Amino acid sequence: MADDNPLRKALPPAVDYLSYLTILEYNLTVEQLPLLHDILQDTTLTANIGWDLVHLLLPLLPESQLCLLDVARLGNPREVVLKVTELLEGLSITEEEDADGEAQEDDGEKLSDQGLAQSEGLDDRSSAAPSALHNGAASTSPTEEDAKKRRIPPTQLMKFSVLVDMLAILHPRIKTKHPSRFLSTSLQAVLPAYAALLTDNEATEVVLNFVKTFSGSKRPQLPPRKSSTQVLSQTPQQALSAPDPEGSDEPPAPEEDALQKRLLQSFLTFTAEGYISALPSDDDIAAMAWSSRLHEALHPRKMVPGRRTAREAFEVDEDLHFRDTIIGRIPALMRDLNIRLDDLLQTLTEPDTPPNEDSDDLPSSASDVPLSRLGCLYLLCGTIASKILFHAPGTHSSLHLFPTVSTIFKNLLPNPSSGTTPLPTVDSLLFLGHYALENGSLNDPPQSDDVFISTLQTLSLLCATTPSSSLRYIAHTLTTSLLHAHPDPQTRFSFIEDTIIHCPYETLKASAVGWLKDSILAANSASSQEHTVGDNGNVFSTPKCLTSRLFLNPLELSDDDFMAHEPFFLAVLNLVYLLFSSRELSARLDPTGETVKADIWVALMETGVRTRGMEWQGKEGKEYHERRDSETMSGLMLVESLVEMCKSAMKGKSED
Repeated sequence: MADDNPLRKALPPAVDYLSYLTILEYNLTVEQLPLLHDILQDTTLTANIGWDLVHLLLPLLPESQLCLLDVARLGNPREVVLKVTELLEGLSITEEEDADGEAQEDDGEKLSDQGLAQSEGLDDRSSAAPSALHNGAASTSPTEEDAKKRRIPPTQLMKFSVLVDMLAILHPRIKTKHPSRFLSTSLQAVLPAYAALLTDNEATEVVLNFVKTFSGSKRPQLPPRKSSTQVLSQTPQQALSAPDPEGSDEPPAPEEDALQKRLLQSFLTFTAEGYISALPSDDDIAAMAWSSRLHEALHPRKMVPGRRTAREAFEVDEDLHFRDTIIGRIPALMRDLNIRLDDLLQTLTEPDTPPNEDSDDLPSSASDVPLSRLGCLYLLCGTIASKILFHAPGTHSSLHLFPTVSTIFKNLLPNPSSGTTPLPTVDSLLFLGHYALENGSLNDPPQSDDVFISTLQTLSLLCATTPSSSLRYIAHTLTTSLLHAHPDPQTRFSFIEDTIIHCPYETLKASAVGWLKDSILAANSASSQEHTVGDNGNVFSTPKCLTSRLFLNPLELSDDDFMAHEPFFLAVLNLVYLLFSSRELSARLDPTGETVKADIWVALMETGVRTRGMEWQGKEGKEYHERRDSETMSGLMLVESLVEMCKSAMKGKSED
């Protein structure tokens, strides 16, 4: 009979609450969970024992989900929320799934071993417990015991999901003068547990749903994504929760509303930082690929025919599409939590502040709660991208390249030459730069050229050091656009010259020669259209722009240094060929004159190339012929080919 069941027979007042917990500990099985669910509807009982049931029920997920939610609804919220927080902190987040499974199987064997509990008796916490067990326990057949041992334990994600759902129920129940103290502790426990589950997409959905419960929004939930079965389906709305037995009639302190909202704002920024920072870069798709997709939208003619674009990748690939789905929820949550773009920009542009030595103390005001700087960057980009790329409602934000975006670059890229800046951060910064530049913010250039040059140097270094080829291309495009957008030719030349003289990266120096060539062509075109004679005050219309540092003496370089300079030599040879091939440019810049002497340098390049070819042939014999097909020989042959083209152009110029 049902009354013979030890869980029902030993119900208080038959035994005290502590003894009943002992009986539950040694008799609780999956089969007993429906009965326990009925028992827990007793508000008084659950308020007294609920806090100590959570750790017993967690290993029995998913079947124990209803019982855990019963505890959240009807248990003492102050005690249960501390227990849930403790369990979140104690999740075995660094162990492998199979190791965790073995441990949980051991727990399951202990919980289901009723015979052992009857034979050895219980601990001496209560004299009533042994008699209750002896009178009501049933034996377990070997077949049932084997089935229990084979039971698959819950995953870390499943535990995390239910514990967070419990917090969403518990916190609104707590009635105290300072509810933020409970909320702050819980949020600090959720973040590390979430950080260990970032590779599971469902974990982010759980966290965003948790934030949504506090936002006051009444919007319906989005249709569920195909689940990996590691996150439990949302249960129907339960009966009303019980009041806080220790609740106070005194209203919360005046600063509590602002403090709790700030805590949730901070939590959302750190969630965004964790999620986007952990996104992998596959097939050269860097995290959200915001900068690549913006570039594709603004310059569709520059796309390579037949090559899949980043936009197409996010439309076709399910995992990439899910990233957009997650980020698409962010703007609505920001509105619900009253996170303004000005708040994000303030965090991104303000100077670094030293860490608070009393950081373990609970915040007493909203100003004590920091926002994640990287999280603010990702929220800002996500909001702008939703409007630009997906035409979400709302007006476009005004974002000035100077000083706003340039200051963000300075704060988040303190050492761009290291190449260690995370790709999601680089992608987001390039997105902001492109967005600001395309919105015409350079109509108000910085008052100091130093700021402009510093920003260009930061961007140009990304061209050379970023591991992602797509981001290097975007960085080069942005640097080029920003450089040519500056109205003062002398400022542009100063940056180009400084890069050629001081930059340690040959590919970037080659890019600088390309910028120089573009500037020379633009200046010549402007002079032709205006029918002007002379330089008209533009340095790119004078021989001065052909700085002597363009023409390195190849005979003074070792073989290794010569080949290391190959990208730079190729760029200079292309420029020289252009100068010799154009009558107008030759007349304006006089490449063979006393100032430049490009013809002498071409002769030196010819000598340097031929000398190295003959030395390799003479010293290495047969190996020389093998090296002709190598990358080194191919580069040398390409330099030699351009030297011959320059000689032909020089000959044609002299004949004219």
